[in-house]
Formats: sequence, C-alpha cells, structure tokens
Amino acid sequence: MERRKFLKTLAVSTVAPWLGTLTGLRAAVQRPIIAMGVEHKITTIPIPGVEEFTMPTAGIRTDTRTGMTKNGDLYVGGGGFLWKSTDRGATWTQRKLPIRAAGGFGILNGDVFVLVSYTDGHSLNEVRLSTDYGETWGDPARLDIAPFDHGGGGWSDVYQHPDGSAMITVTLRNKATRFQFHDHIYRSTDGGRTWGDRTLLVAYSAESSLLALPDSKRMLAYIRAQRPPLSDDPSDFTQQTGTRENNPWPLKNGVLAESNDKGRTWTNLRLVDTYGSVPGELIQAPDGRIAALWLLRYPYEQAGIRVRLSSDDGHSWGRETYSLCAGHGYPSSVVYADGTIVTACESTRLSSRGRPVGERTMGAVRWRLPEEC
Repeated sequence: MERRKFLKTLAVSTVAPWLGTLTGLRAAVQRPIIAMGVEHKITTIPIPGVEEFTMPTAGIRTDTRTGMTKNGDLYVGGGGFLWKSTDRGATWTQRKLPIRAAGGFGILNGDVFVLVSYTDGHSLNEVRLSTDYGETWGDPARLDIAPFDHGGGGWSDVYQHPDGSAMITVTLRNKATRFQFHDHIYRSTDGGRTWGDRTLLVAYSAESSLLALPDSKRMLAYIRAQRPPLSDDPSDFTQQTGTRENNPWPLKNGVLAESNDKGRTWTNLRLVDTYGSVPGELIQAPDGRIAALWLLRYPYEQAGIRVRLSSDDGHSWGRETYSLCAGHGYPSSVVYADGTIVTACESTRLSSRGRPVGERTMGAVRWRLPEEC
C-alpha cells in the first residue's frame, strides 16, 4: 500500500519571546519549525458501526463546538445557535443564542456554559457565562487583545484543564497584516469570570484545539497552521505541504504540537496530513487511546472527517487514516465513560467549486474508536 511521507523540515526558525508591544510584534511571531514525522497510508478505512443523525439546520455556515453536562446531555454552540440532545445525539432541539458565538462554545465544571464572542469589526472580544444551561447570559468579560487590533472570527476552543483552570484559544491579528494570524491561549482561575495570562500558542496558527493528559503537565494541540508565502521558503515548499504552485496559502495544514508546561510553550510540531487537513481536534477514550479528528477540505466534493489514532499518549501515531463521515464541517466531540463518542458539526456537501449542494446541513455521528489493523 502506497505511503505518504513529507520532507523533513518546512521552516527553520524559532519563536521569539512575546514582547508585548507593537514594535516587537514581528519578532514575536517568527515561524516555528514544522517537520513531518507522522507517516501514514494514503487510503482511508471507513470506521465500522457509525450511526449518523440529522440535526436542525441553521441555514448558514456554523462552525460549532460540542460540550456535555454532568447528566450526559449534549450541547452544540456556534453561529448564534444552541442545539441540545438528551439521547446521545440521536435527536436534537435548537434555539437561537442572544449573541453571535463564532464557534467559541464550551461547558466548564459545574455546568457553566461559556461563549466567546466578538463585534462585527472584530476589535472587541468578549466572554459570557451562563449558569442556567444557556437560558440567560451574564455580562461580558472583555479580552485584552493588545497589541493586536483584530480578534475572534475563528473556531475558539473552550477547554478545562484537569487542574481546574479554564482555557480558551483565540486567533489574533492586525488589520495591516490580515494574512498573518496567531492563536493565543487565555486562562481563567475563577470559573471563567475573568480571563488573562495570555500566551502565544505558535505563530501562523488558528482554530487550535487542546487536550491535557491526566496526571501530567503534558498537553497536546491540533493546530491549523496557515500562512502566505515568505521570501525564504524553499523551492519545493508546495510539494512538502501538498498544494499547487502559486497558491496564496502554501501552508494550510493540520499540525500536532505538544507542551510540557501546561500549554505555555509548544514544541515538536508535525504535519498530520496533506494540504487542507484543517481544522481538527484531539480526544481521549477511556482505554487511554487518543484520536485526532480533522476536516479534510479538498477536493471539496470529497470533503469529510478523518481520524488517526495514538496508543502512547500522542508520542507516535498509527499509520492508518480512517474515514468517519462525509461533508464539510468542523468536528467537535464528546466522549462518554463507556467509550461512546458523539461528534457534531455542519455536514454540508459542497460542489467542486466549494459551493453548498442544496441547503446547508448539520449532523451528529455516534461511534467508537476502531481497533487498529
């Protein structure tokens, strides 16, 4: 069976320390090193036993996130809507949210709902909480995005670390350099009421998802690495990332990274798949295995959710790539104690030009991690 293997190095520079001023911004977002290191087979294997369910449509693009309450109810939030299921994703109800959520939704301990929102101009970014399952929302807490002037508009992850601290990922940029964006992590130690302690995740990143390993300071991230061409790119850069020549985005790939200090610095960045393998997420099953899920965008008419597995806390990954479901959407999942997984996202089919075929749709799939072949 044919194997896919990218060349060893995509960029050779380091991430300078965060300088906190506009004059130091350029030095603070130098390219990180990104290497291959995740070899896999080109063919994809359907995951057996997948159950697919239809969700009420929103009629618009909805980059959503999924969360679970203490009693096992599922909530999916994004694009100004909130969906709920009380039967592990089989049936759903839908209602509007009072604010645009931008895909920034999650549930913290104690069933505290979190929305990450932004204004139309993206200059104001805020976080709101609900303690009554999304019926009402408290006053917004503003995020400090300086020295950037443009934030949000991405698929923000709301994540609770095992130590109890809360984290959100937010993509920041400046209008003058709108093609250069960089994901940051904000932290809260008071249950989401206030947010600060911001750190750069990695440069040229967006729509990252976090996973902390239990009883450890180690964390993993699935990162949307994306940037325009740079003057010192190697001549074979597009071959390495798997795209065409003269693409204004020669890098638009999913990248795995790891941290040994609870997400303050990130190393060992490795490409997951070919061009368009974004965005994605990481989940851990009760048996300890970790799954990386991502949207493989291209070709548009063949878009779908792909899965890779790791049995050693993300140090290495199986070579098989699995196919979970078809459609174009941002996957977000919850894992039950018995190993059942529910993944919900937009499931719209696209034409070869990237246009919706018929109405936009939402869907949920219920599944379990396959046994490696």
